[in-house]
Amino acid sequence: MAEERMLHDGQEGPLWKQIEAALLQQIRDGRFQSNGRLPSEFDLASEFGVNRHTARQAIGALVQRGVLFKRKGGGSYVVPGMLDYAIGERTRFSTNVAAQGRAPAHTLLVIEERPAHKKAADALNMAEGDLVVFISLIGEADEIPISVAETYLSAARFPGFGEKYREYHSMTKALADYGVRDYKRDVTRCSARMPSPEDVKHLRQSDASPVLFVESLDIDTDGQPIVYHETRYAGERVQFVIRRGDL
Repeated sequence: MAEERMLHDGQEGPLWKQIEAALLQQIRDGRFQSNGRLPSEFDLASEFGVNRHTARQAIGALVQRGVLFKRKGGGSYVVPGMLDYAIGERTRFSTNVAAQGRAPAHTLLVIEERPAHKKAADALNMAEGDLVVFISLIGEADEIPISVAETYLSAARFPGFGEKYREYHSMTKALADYGVRDYKRDVTRCSARMPSPEDVKHLRQSDASPVLFVESLDIDTDGQPIVYHETRYAGERVQFVIRRGDL
C-alpha cells in the first residue's frame, strides 16, 4: 500500500501527492525562476523528510503534467512558457526558436530513401511509391523537445540529399547545393490529435496531452513543390502565431 500520512499544514494522502502539490505551489510562487532548476531528488527527499523514491514519484507526476522537464544528463527543470512559433511564407525552425531567445537544436532520428506514401506523393506531384528522401528529427528549444518532424523530398530531384543534410544539419544549406536558393511555404494545415507512443517518447510528454499536427508544403521560386512536412508539436509548449502580413 502507498504510504500515507500528514506531511504538514493538515495535508493528507500519499506523501508523493503532497510533495507534488507543494512543489507546484513553489513553482507558481517563483521559487525556481533564477535558472528553472529544481533541487536534486536527494535534496528534495531531505527537504520533505521522505525517501528518494517518494521524491522521484512527485517529480515524475509533474513531468507527466507538463510542468517539469528532465534534461539529458540529469536534473529537473520548470518548463518555460509557451513558445511563439511564427507561421508564414518563410517558416524556419531555427529562426523561430532563436527569435524567442531560446537555443535551437535538432536530434536526427532517421535519414533514408523510401517509397512515398500517397499524401506525400500527391503533395510533391509524384506517383505513390516513388522514392523520396525521408528525414525524421526532433526539434528542441533549450534542450526541451518541442516537435517531431517527418520531411519528404523527391529522391530523383535531390539525389544524395541525405548526405548533404548530414553534412550541413540545415535544410536551407542542403537545398542550396541543388540550386534552390530560396523557397517559401505554400500551405500549412493544422489540427489537434492525441500523441502516438512515439510522440510521447520523443517529446517526453504525457500521453494525455494533445499534440498539434501540422502538414506543410514548401515550393521553390518557380512554384514547384520541393519539401513536404508532417510535424507534431507539443501542444503545451508551442503556440502558433500568424501575423497580418502573412495572411
